[in-house]
Amino acid sequence: MTLRGSALIIGVASLLWGGLGMGPEAQAQDRGAPRFGPAAPGDTVVAEASDAGRIWSLVAPPTDRLARRYGMEGDSAWAAHLRRSVLRLPGCTGALVSADGLALTTARCVRRHLDSQGDTAIVAERPADERAVPALHADRLVQTNDVTTAVRTARQDTAEAAAVSAVQERLQEEAETGRHVEVSADGEGAYTAYTYRRYQDVRVALLPDRRISAFGGPDAALTYPRPAFDVALLRIYTPEGRPLAPDRFFEPSTQGARPGDAVFSAGPPAATRRAESAAQLTVRQDLVLPARRDRLETRAQALRARLDTAGAMPSLRPALRDAERALKQTRARLEALRNEYVRARLEQRDERLRRALRRAPALQRRFEGLLDSLDAIQNTKRTLGAAYRAFGAAEGGPHASSTYRRLLREEGQEAPARTASSHASGAPGGAADSLQSSSGPVEIALLAARLEALQRHLRPDSAAVDRLLGGQSPAERAASVVDQLASASGDGTHAFPTAGPAADVAAVVGTRARSFHEQWRGLTRAERRLTRRLADARQAVRSAPVLTHGTAPRLTDGRVRGYPYNGTTAPPFTTVFGLYERNRAFGGETPWGLPERWQKAGERMDRSTPLTLVASVDGAVSNNGAPLLNQSLELVGVAAGPNIQGVAGTYLFLPERMRTVGTDVRGLREALTAVYGADALVDELFGGRSSARSP
Repeated sequence: MTLRGSALIIGVASLLWGGLGMGPEAQAQDRGAPRFGPAAPGDTVVAEASDAGRIWSLVAPPTDRLARRYGMEGDSAWAAHLRRSVLRLPGCTGALVSADGLALTTARCVRRHLDSQGDTAIVAERPADERAVPALHADRLVQTNDVTTAVRTARQDTAEAAAVSAVQERLQEEAETGRHVEVSADGEGAYTAYTYRRYQDVRVALLPDRRISAFGGPDAALTYPRPAFDVALLRIYTPEGRPLAPDRFFEPSTQGARPGDAVFSAGPPAATRRAESAAQLTVRQDLVLPARRDRLETRAQALRARLDTAGAMPSLRPALRDAERALKQTRARLEALRNEYVRARLEQRDERLRRALRRAPALQRRFEGLLDSLDAIQNTKRTLGAAYRAFGAAEGGPHASSTYRRLLREEGQEAPARTASSHASGAPGGAADSLQSSSGPVEIALLAARLEALQRHLRPDSAAVDRLLGGQSPAERAASVVDQLASASGDGTHAFPTAGPAADVAAVVGTRARSFHEQWRGLTRAERRLTRRLADARQAVRSAPVLTHGTAPRLTDGRVRGYPYNGTTAPPFTTVFGLYERNRAFGGETPWGLPERWQKAGERMDRSTPLTLVASVDGAVSNNGAPLLNQSLELVGVAAGPNIQGVAGTYLFLPERMRTVGTDVRGLREALTAVYGADALVDELFGGRSSARSP
């Protein structure tokens, strides 16, 4: 074997058969303190309206609810201020916080768009020091219009989705240059056209060192209490090169929030599976999530092993962080679905829907048999479980083997098409490029895991197994395939081999995988249509329009509040003291080490200052970078992500335990002053001064 040899194969084999036992059980906490709910018998659990979440329209917020809960009036001017001050960033949310176009988000939202230099801090006291981020843009909502009548008129001739699309296309054609229009359902049969203006010139004014924004590393991610400083300040510029001068923005609160205070957040919602039935989520629990967990464990362990070698590429470290974070999320979601309390809530939710439909004959006729049809699809999926574990999802996901995807794509093509496809794979972002950039040993581990699953599934067909493995172990065969494809890339041809291990594996897998994927996709398409109807059914029986899908900006509400945690109560705030105490307790070792400027500032800082807070707002809206606001729409923090319980918010919302973790605005001010000496930014944010910075 060329580059790798028997030692590498033994190492890969140990990853596959010796190191993959780390399921959720390895991460289990004290069973006397259940993570997601009380240790209550399933027949005593009652589903509640809050399971659907707190996701409200920003065009027509639930003013009666806000008045009852908080004694306030969320009128149209209040909602307009929210809509005009929130920004939509790629995969994140931001908030305008000054009259000179300063915007607040999280460090993670910015760093993903920077090169390897993004690990170090950026502090811009002058506009000339701000760093441009070409890949980053900001969308600001500039107009909303009720288009319910237009959509209803279009629906006379076509289906709902096509009607919405037709209205959206017409409005886009009529829109001004630089405007983007999206039409979204807003509950109770209403539709709104949201018009955005995109700003392409976005520059960084403050970005903390990664060591402080990701303090504690992957092990501390998604946990609380966890002191960290995960914020970033951007400045939005107009096409003319001037800072944006917004008519609305969020001023930071000088007092911050107190325990029990009402908190609001807004932004584009994250996709959830809250409309799905208990049967659908049980299939995810038994089949989909375990397969994803195993794939992520293989990738993470292979990356760790590779990074321990002398020839490791630094570019693999971000890949490991992404894999470890995704693995932690997947384990938490799997643990949630296995939790007796959560399962009972999901089953009760479906039973509650059945009862509500029986009480409303018109709705019963409209949605009759819906849950039963979904159950039938899940039963069919279960019969395909062995094939799913063998062949995997069609798209594979970003953490799957790019070599396996290439094998599936190449098999069955005629020679000219195969050559063209191979050349395309050699382009940046293709599979061949991935082989060179993501480390061969990692690809070997991922492909070997797939071959081992295929071997188990195909074992009754000895001829197929013989050709699949060619007398080798899965790890040896994977190394042979990767070697062969890497050699083809190295000689510049990128041609897919017509013989040898890669061709043999592709011949065995290709036809079988395509047949399975076609059947699975057909089931998924039917399931998706039924799930949309199930969401409509759940919506129809609710007293408040909880908007569980769509891309339009939404509102959520809650309070600053701790929660039950490992037999005690997690506090609503952590302080600067906790940051330095964690650093000291771990001896300053990575990932608990502090950047030099934070070490030097330790004596100057007021260690009683709140650094992070938790609020019971819905994490489906208060996602990465969303503002956390008081009743007066003053900024009290910025959302950095969920606690570990909040990860299960994909399936239902449990307000007693799910929390959004955010950086406290008081911690932001203390850091800007004592650590970064960013006086101009402090004045702009907290002193009310605008347009006074040096050029």
